[in-house]
Amino acid sequence: MKFYIISPPEINKNFNHRNFDLITDILKINYFQFRPKHSSILNRLKFVDKHYSKISEICRKKKIKMIINDDFEIAEKFKFDGIHLGQDDKNCNEAKMKFGQNFEVGVSCSDSLILYNEAINQNADYVAFGPVFKTYSKKKKRTINIENLFHLLKNLRLPFTLIGGINHSNFMQLFKYKPINIAIINSIWNYEKGPVESAILFNKILNQSDYNET
Repeated sequence: MKFYIISPPEINKNFNHRNFDLITDILKINYFQFRPKHSSILNRLKFVDKHYSKISEICRKKKIKMIINDDFEIAEKFKFDGIHLGQDDKNCNEAKMKFGQNFEVGVSCSDSLILYNEAINQNADYVAFGPVFKTYSKKKKRTINIENLFHLLKNLRLPFTLIGGINHSNFMQLFKYKPINIAIINSIWNYEKGPVESAILFNKILNQSDYNET
């Protein structure tokens, strides 16, 4: 299991390429996702443009896949490895047709068996389930019933990421589900001691545990 780092949704003093470079040296990271949530496309473009050059360079060097959240418009203007789609966004087939079959597409499925099967049928590359814990990054008030989800999906065919409210005190609870990644936002960028100290703490907890990556 590795980490899926997501940018803060708005301007955040802790989000910069220097901190990103340091935390990606500390943690094993598969993906980085630009997730600007400004209301206007212009402000979302400005957010990505401000950080893109340095972040993309780090991702290339460290073989981290760089993903854009939702925005086809931004995906057309910058070079990404893929896109992550929510439940109200364009679908996986549309993304593959627009950007090519090798363009990686992730799909948010909440805890829905229907959405998961749709993702399979549309050749999604991975899915995300969540929120697994209470979170302020999602509008959803309820968390998913993760035990029930994995009872229904005993033989998951797609790699999956768990997201939502994941922090230092609860992420070890998720290892038994064997996610390919766990996604973190606030617990990195808004950690009171800073993102680098947050990454160090995540790594320390991992090293002190009985968890062994296979």
